[in-house]
Amino acid sequence: MSQTFAIRFERDAGLAGLLAAPENSFRWKGAGTLRIEREGISFAVKRGLLWLFPLERRVAATSLEEVYREGEALRLTFTDPDAPRATVSCWAENADTAGKIVELLPTRRTVELEHSTRAAQPGRARYDRRALLLLLVAGMALAGGAWWWAARSPVVPIAAPAPIPIQTEIAPPVVAPLVDGIRPIPRDTVYFQVATRHLALFEKDYAVLLAEYRAARELLETGSISWETFVDRLGMLEAHWWSVSYRILDDEELAALPLSEFRGTLLASARQWRVFLKAYAQGLKEWKPQLVDDAFDQLGRADMFLLRAQRYLK
Repeated sequence: MSQTFAIRFERDAGLAGLLAAPENSFRWKGAGTLRIEREGISFAVKRGLLWLFPLERRVAATSLEEVYREGEALRLTFTDPDAPRATVSCWAENADTAGKIVELLPTRRTVELEHSTRAAQPGRARYDRRALLLLLVAGMALAGGAWWWAARSPVVPIAAPAPIPIQTEIAPPVVAPLVDGIRPIPRDTVYFQVATRHLALFEKDYAVLLAEYRAARELLETGSISWETFVDRLGMLEAHWWSVSYRILDDEELAALPLSEFRGTLLASARQWRVFLKAYAQGLKEWKPQLVDDAFDQLGRADMFLLRAQRYLK
């Protein structure tokens, strides 16, 4: 028995969604559906001028590798005939619907964070060059004369470059005893080396972005920049933390099952930073001191998750 859900292939609807760059290997944008069956799943999309002709792609259950959910946002990873590893990011109507989709998906691994992405969007969007080019062509056509009104600019799909497969040989998992609720990663395994490398990279990002935040805060307190400029810098820092989150999600080494808890802890720390920056900026723009105070609680949780991630390597 199959179930079908309404989804979107971009974070925002309207003009913002039209101009945003695609966040999936199919290069799809707009509204669509996700049908879940025992044998696999099917994506369908209605796109641009071809909305009368829905495009559909099917993924077998055996090809599904992982699903990551954050609030109403979903990110599915699977193998594809055209690429060793493909991803599709989509958004359900709400977090409850996204949670139900995760329960029904026939995937081997799931990561879920109860947080809505509507309050934690990147401050600097990436634009779709195809959409910008089409808008430019349409404007030139209108300026050229009324007889251009019936012209149609064909949308030429740009195929995403195939990712380079990474051959890794990972030893069977070694189960370690729990220590204060944490299961440390055994030092004599390849997982320890992978986790050590990624923790060092995360700590470097953490230190750099924290220093940038403190520098901007000092400029604000000394009157060197306005609070509007400070809010813009908070948005830029939030976008950097989104990049860190996607880097962790896309890394194949961290996708190993023995590293799932460690990986989820890094993602949680990055998420708390994004929530802090978003709430801080919103509190300043709306002049809500309580919202600013609450934002700093999120920053404390980011530190807590970083310390927890470090304990996996003790």
